[in-house]
This record gives sequence, C-alpha cells and structure tokens, in this order.
Amino acid sequence: MEGKEHFDERQRQRLTYCIYLVGFLDLFGVSLLMPLVSHHARELGVSPTTVGMILSIYGTLQLISGPFVGRWSDVSGRRFVLLFCLFMTGVGYFLTSLATTVLFLVLSRIALGLFKHGMAVNKALFAEITPKEDRPRVFGQYNACCNTGFILGPLIGGYLSEVEGGFYTVATITSLLFVLNFVIVFFFVHPPMAKTLSRTESAKDFTMDEFSLTIKDFINSFRLIFDTCFDLFIVRFLMAFAIIIYRSNFSFMVQEEFDITPKTIGQLISYGSVVSTVVDMFAGRIVKFYSNETQLILHLSITQVLTLIGLTFAANLPMFVFFLTCLSVQNSVSRVCITDMSVKRSNQENTGALLGLSASLKSTARAMAPFIAGLSLEISNKGPGIIGISSGVIACVCIVTILKSSDSDTDKKDD
Repeated sequence: MEGKEHFDERQRQRLTYCIYLVGFLDLFGVSLLMPLVSHHARELGVSPTTVGMILSIYGTLQLISGPFVGRWSDVSGRRFVLLFCLFMTGVGYFLTSLATTVLFLVLSRIALGLFKHGMAVNKALFAEITPKEDRPRVFGQYNACCNTGFILGPLIGGYLSEVEGGFYTVATITSLLFVLNFVIVFFFVHPPMAKTLSRTESAKDFTMDEFSLTIKDFINSFRLIFDTCFDLFIVRFLMAFAIIIYRSNFSFMVQEEFDITPKTIGQLISYGSVVSTVVDMFAGRIVKFYSNETQLILHLSITQVLTLIGLTFAANLPMFVFFLTCLSVQNSVSRVCITDMSVKRSNQENTGALLGLSASLKSTARAMAPFIAGLSLEISNKGPGIIGISSGVIACVCIVTILKSSDSDTDKKDD
C-alpha cells in the first residue's frame, strides 16, 4: 500500500498501542456516566417515557451522522476527524456536567449523538495501517482494551455517584478523559500518509462544490458499499438488535426475575465485561482458525439464539450466569468476525464510510430497542428476550440464504 513502505513495524506497533489506549479511555469515560444518565433524568422530574425519548436521541443521531463522519475521515484523514470527534465529545460531556435542566441534558445528547464516532474512526485507522492477516488479532485486542474500560467505569462511577453532586462530578471527569484523549492523539497518533480519497480526482471534485458534488460523492460511495456488503449489513443489524433489545432493560428484568439488588446487577454487568475482555484477546485467533468466516458467523448466530433462550427462560441465577458467560463469548467473537468480513470486502478509500455505516446499523438498533422492549414488557418480563430470540433466528436464516461466502473472493484482493 502506498505510504506504508516508510512505516516500519516499530512505528506501527507504537501507533497501535496508542489507539488501544484511546479506545480504553473512551469506553472507560462512557461507562463511568452511562448507568447514571437515566436516573439523573428522573431526578429532573421527567416521566419514564420522556427518559426513553431523551436516551433515544443519541442512537437516532448516531444513525444519521455515522456514515457521513466515516466518509469525511476517508476524505480528510483519520487523525483530523478523530481529533475533531474527541473534542466535540468532550464538549458534549461538559454540557452534561451542566445539565441541571432537561434542556441542557437534551443538548448534551445531541452533541454526543452527532460527534461521538471515535471508536469507528479508530477501527478505520486500524484497517488502514494493519496488514490483512493481523486485522482479526488487532480488532480483538482493541475490543479487549475497550471492554477493560467498561469493567472499571461502572464500578468507579457508581461509587462517585453516591457523594453529593456525584452525577456532575462524574460527567466532568468524563469530559476531561476525552480532553486527555485529544491530547494523546494530537501528540502521539501520526499515521502514515496512505493513499486516501483526498489524493484522487474525485476528491478534488468533492471539495469544489460542497453542496452538490459532496452529496453525489457520498451517495456513489454508499451505493458501492451496499452493493458489496448489503447482506452483511442485514446480518449485522439482526444480530446487534437481538443483543441490544435484550440488554435495553437488563437491570429491570433481572431484578424482577431473581429479586437481586442493584449492587449484584452491577457485578453481573462487570462480570460480563470481564469475560468479553478475556475472549477479545483471543478472538482474532478464533476467527483465523476458521477457514470460512461465513461458516463461523453462522455458528455464532446459532449460539446467540440458544444463549438468549437460556437467558430468557433461566430457572435460577447460576443458570443465568452460565448463559450470560456464553453470550459474552459469542458477542466478542462475532464483533471481530463481522468487522473483518466487512473490511475484506471493502477497499481503503471506502473503509471509513463502511465502518460509519456499520456503526449506524447499531445505532438504529439502539434507537429502536428501548421503545420496542418497553412495549413488550407491558405484556411479559420475557418479552425483550423473546423478540431477541426471533431476531437471532431471522439472522440465521439470512446467513444461510443470502450471505455470500466472500473468503475466496477477498483472498484474491490486494490490501
């Protein structure tokens, strides 16, 4: 790849570890505050329905902005867009620290929904600097670093929230963590000058008329991506929706089913994150062990369905913990597998847009799941689990019927 010949292995390793740190701090900061937002909104006097609407702002705006931020990073460079996203995310969390009214809370969710795309840009950067054979390992280790942040964040955030003004303290710390991430990227993340869209004639057209040709360029790029990855997008959405709808009311469902305390629920969440972190360290090897990634994703989808059945109908807490372990393993490996399959089908010029669209699929699920789960809970506590099982079954059917086996094709491509 052009620009990589002057980028030796030591520089690549240093850059990779820096991005691991950025990912860790990102999810650590998010998980510090995430469990506290809905409770704070209730303290501001809004109804549960309004809380759900406020929380859905983030997912809805991520859905809209994700593809455009990804495509922007294809054009302007990963580092510049990553710096911008980190800065604006810090601003968003600073607004959260000022959220003594519902208006400020809504404004903060808008800022975060529009600009919190650092994770997707990090993955696009990995795809750009990492040799194809090492990508599953790197993606897995990156997810492990991020999950480590998710283990520590809820525990520390829960402790800090018990002091007076705890929510505002945690929000301020989260904002400062993203400022720290900005500084790390500014001083230490300097990727090689790879062959990006900004060197092509189409990119010159892209910048000549931002109102007409920009939109045309975006549409053409996304059409190409959909032509090559539409089947993967369907499977990714269905599998993500199955997980997210189950987890969207996890605390309520578990508390009602097993009569456990919030402290125990927090320990269950941290335990799931610990399992995911350990598995992520080896997920790349698992993906490489399979000669056919399409077969692997089918096995993972079947495992997801069986695991959700076990979680939904678990008779006791130990059985629930067993199936929670299985779900954490399945989810970790499937994330790496689908990301690797997507990147293999794409080319470097469209990697940012591809991963932006992939993130938007998850945001679509995040926007839909809380509302649908809430409606199903009106009927039964097992409603979200049953819907998740149904989504997983449809994903299995799609893998068998429409998912193209791209291994032989992509192996012919040069990175």
